[in-house]
Amino acid sequence: MNRVCLIGLVGCWPRPVGPAGDLGFVLLTERDPLGQRVDRHRVILGGSHLPDISDFAPGATVYIEGHLARQGESRRVSVIAGCAWSILPAPPPVVAGEPTSSHASPREHQRSGHPRRVAIGTPRERLIWVRPTTVHPRSGLIPLNTGPGSAWTGAVADHQPVYSLSALFRSDKMTAV
Repeated sequence: MNRVCLIGLVGCWPRPVGPAGDLGFVLLTERDPLGQRVDRHRVILGGSHLPDISDFAPGATVYIEGHLARQGESRRVSVIAGCAWSILPAPPPVVAGEPTSSHASPREHQRSGHPRRVAIGTPRERLIWVRPTTVHPRSGLIPLNTGPGSAWTGAVADHQPVYSLSALFRSDKMTAV
């Protein structure tokens, strides 16, 4: 049986796809409960029973029922939606206001994975997934999940000494890298 039921976040505005005038968008679903990974599903809204797509803004939570198939000549598999409902509207954009704290001495804390809306109010508006990370670690060790867009670049950018994990095992004192 080829049946798909998904609940997720709309990743981009629905756009025309294919010659039949169907609409398509990306749906983000969490792959694991910790929010470390997300799955991106191509969803095609076709046929005469199109839902009100104004409710399908990036960041809105939707329910999709359909089946997996290839649309037209495409080699990519998509979810062909038979039914689609908006569950929750997209959250309003955050308005910059007065800061609530001084951040004078931030504490170490875990930042969970979360969706972020970018290019709000433009045709390129979409949802991206920010991976979970540790913010302001107490030790000066380089974490294993460094890379582009990581929150761990502060020590290098501030020219503070960065310590390698292998230095811990070579001697009882840390050696700056």
